[in-house]
Amino acid sequence: RAAYREQLAGLSGTLKAVLLDATGNAVQGDLAVRELADTLKGSKDSVHAVVFDGVITQRLLDIAAERKIATVVGVKMGNVTKVPDTVEILTRDDLK
Repeated sequence: RAAYREQLAGLSGTLKAVLLDATGNAVQGDLAVRELADTLKGSKDSVHAVVFDGVITQRLLDIAAERKIATVVGVKMGNVTKVPDTVEILTRDDLK
């Protein structure tokens, strides 16, 4: 979790995202948050976690569940009605 906290702190105010593999290495970095959903949908890489400077949305969680992404880390939760069982969701407050 400390690694996620550092990643999120590093992204603060940038509106960027980083995709991480299971070992915590960046698969893709410096990704604009507005392109995040489409990039995840089309990604061939094995993405384990997504850390981004933005609000966690239902659409993002649905894609994460579909792509078997284990962890989504964002600034805060948006209007999410259905949380996938398979995705760990962490916000800035969870990482304090």
